[in-house]
This record gives sequence, C-alpha cells and structure tokens, in this order.
Amino acid sequence: MLMLGICAKVAGVRKTVACTPPTPEGSVNSGTLVAANLAGVTDVYKVGGAQAIAALAFGTGTVPKVDKIVGPGGPYVAAAKQLVAGVVDVGNVAGPSEAIVLADGGADPWNVALDLLVQGEHSEEAASLLVTHSQDLIEGVQEALPELLAELPDERRQICETVLSKYGGAVLTESLAQSIEFVNDYAPEHLQLAVQSPFAVLSRIRNAGTILLGQGTPFTFADFSLGPTNVIPTGGFAKVQSPVSVRDFLKHSSVCFVLDRTGFDSLAEGTTTFAEYEGFPAHAMAVRKRRVELV
Repeated sequence: MLMLGICAKVAGVRKTVACTPPTPEGSVNSGTLVAANLAGVTDVYKVGGAQAIAALAFGTGTVPKVDKIVGPGGPYVAAAKQLVAGVVDVGNVAGPSEAIVLADGGADPWNVALDLLVQGEHSEEAASLLVTHSQDLIEGVQEALPELLAELPDERRQICETVLSKYGGAVLTESLAQSIEFVNDYAPEHLQLAVQSPFAVLSRIRNAGTILLGQGTPFTFADFSLGPTNVIPTGGFAKVQSPVSVRDFLKHSSVCFVLDRTGFDSLAEGTTTFAEYEGFPAHAMAVRKRRVELV
C-alpha cells in the first residue's frame, strides 16, 4: 500500500483507490488502512483476488472503473490482469514471488540459507533458488537449513519446505559465468549477488528485477525499507519490464510546432513522398494545397 500509493502521490495522480481482501473476520487490516491514509489513497474497497481486478477494470455499483491497475497478486490475480489487459492498463503482471541467490565459494552458507527462507515463506507458489558453482556451499546450506526451519512457526515452516522441494533448491553450475548465464535466462524478480565482487558481476546481469549487492543487503531490506518498490515483474518478464516506480504513473504527450515557412518547406517534399508511396493521396494534398500564413 505504501510503495504503490506513495509512487502515485509523488506522480500527481488525482485519485487513487485500493482494493484489499477482507480478514477472516470480515474487516480490513488496520495497518493497511493507516498506510492507505499516509499514502494519500482516497478510497479503500474490501475485495481481493480476481474479482477485485474485474471490479476495477469494468466498474460496479460500488467500485469505480479505473484507468490503471498496479500491484502484485497470486496466479489468479495475474491471470485476471492478463484477461482485462485490453480494457485497462494493468502494468506489469507481478505473480508469485521468486528469488535467486547467485553465490560463489566465498559466500556464507548460513546467510544464504537465511535468504532462501526469506523468499520461500511468501507462498507455496514462490520460487527460491541458490545458483552457484560451489558444491561445498550447497552442502553448507543444506546443513544450515534444518536448524533455521525449526525456528519458524509451523505454518511458515511448511510453506518454506514446500517451496524448497518444488520451485526452490540449488542449481549447481560449472562456473560463475555459467551461473550468470542461468540468471539472465531466468530473469528473476529478486536477485542477490552473494559474490566476492558484486559490483563487477552487476555489470554482467542483464535481466533481473531488483538486484541486491552482497550478503549485507538481504531480501528483507528490499521488501520493506530500502526505497524501491517491491512490485517487480515475475515469470521472466524482467527481460522486458521494470519494477513499478513513479514512472508507471506518468505519461507524456508529443508536441509539434512548425515555426516558419522554411521549416514547412523543408518537410513538405519528403512528407508527401511518404504519403503517396503509402497510398494516402489526401495526406499529400493536405500539404501541397495548404493555405497557411507562415513567416
């Protein structure tokens, strides 16, 4: 709520509304309402999931039709946003969370294990991967995980265990270069560079949503405190899309003005040639037969 609402406010959006799923008791989370107020959100509607996307896209007796929908969600929300993409601007389709820790042999396996659990506890559909060319590191992480998992509440522990056995785990490569190639092909939502020279590796990363440099920059900081929004393209869309920012709430217009006769004449011949070649005689005539007073 804060990340998206503040971006909209800074961009000067005149009216911002939000949908949020009700709690089991049928109320709205109080922290969500406080955040909405701080971020300048004018209206909050107690609805979530695919039905919220439909309500915002088409409008209902209660929920207004909007021009743009931003925000992450599970697979049903992502699918719903794709279905209404021809009706409303849905921005990037941020689905279940995904993260890669790209590490070399110098990474601390305890910290790697911690960071795999950070992304792993989001949901059972999340992906949390270690990509490394160090077998010793993988074995060290495997040794650290049971102790850390045992400290989690039952619900979150079970989610993490499911993720690590389904869409998570470790990918052993032959070299750092091959690890980087894997990351660029995967295009993860979150990427931590747990390597000895993160700035050097950064220049070789082409596709990733949010990139965290070094093990002193955990995913937790990016999720809550660092500044950039945590609404990031998933499912490989980091190859062509960027994290949500103030830019997503801005647009521009192209403004054209022919100042004088010299400018008009310099454009006329080439323009009419294009128009005639493409079979638009009225376009060409609008230039050739124009009555216009230019200095």
